[in-house]
Amino acid sequence: MWGEGDPRWIVEARADATNVNNWHWSARMSTNATATATILCCLGVRVEGPEGFCQLTDVSKLDGEASINNRKGKLIFFYEWQLRASWLGQ
Repeated sequence: MWGEGDPRWIVEARADATNVNNWHWSARMSTNATATATILCCLGVRVEGPEGFCQLTDVSKLDGEASINNRKGKLIFFYEWQLRASWLGQ
């Protein structure tokens, strides 16, 4: 159980309240890496059914941001993307 008994819980014992080992909260922007991965993932999308198929062929616009946050050892991902894509279907 995490809490004051955990050895990582040392903020109250520190006069400077340092976030030791990013235990309490840390955030890292990952917009560039995530944008590339999002485009590659979208271009691989193809949906097929008895009526036909639809496939994304190009991503012409990708706006937004993404970040990775760490709170007490748990990773939390935030992202917001707006994209414009071309598709081909039959």
